[in-house]
Amino acid sequence: MITEVLKTVAACLTKSGIPYMVIGGQAVLQYGKPRFTQDIDITLGLIPSELPRLLQALPKSLFLTLPENVEDFVRTTWVLPVEHRESGCRIDLIFSITPFERLAIINSKEISIEGTPVRYISPEDLIVQKILAGRPRDIIN
Repeated sequence: MITEVLKTVAACLTKSGIPYMVIGGQAVLQYGKPRFTQDIDITLGLIPSELPRLLQALPKSLFLTLPENVEDFVRTTWVLPVEHRESGCRIDLIFSITPFERLAIINSKEISIEGTPVRYISPEDLIVQKILAGRPRDIIN
């Protein structure tokens, strides 16, 4: 089911012209060894003031925004957590500002997932991102 959710969110972002890349556990699954992950993390080429553009890209019939006060939550955390209504799968949509994130989005790789193009962080940028995160499980894997 997570593959279907990934394809759906990627199609919505692409249709709306929102630059993005899949990161985190899903990217590790794509390039590295398998590990358990039940969510999807996506870095966007948007800043929090562009939240309305993102909300317009995600149909309410498909996605539920999780924070009670979306604008305040995004302004504070730079993340919009949503849930795919049908599957309950959580997606963290992460706004970006650093030059590294913006360049990584440009360098992201388009990979076909069952015929749907999905943009993933490049393997090289994934390694850098995991080192910068500094979490022991990221360094080990």
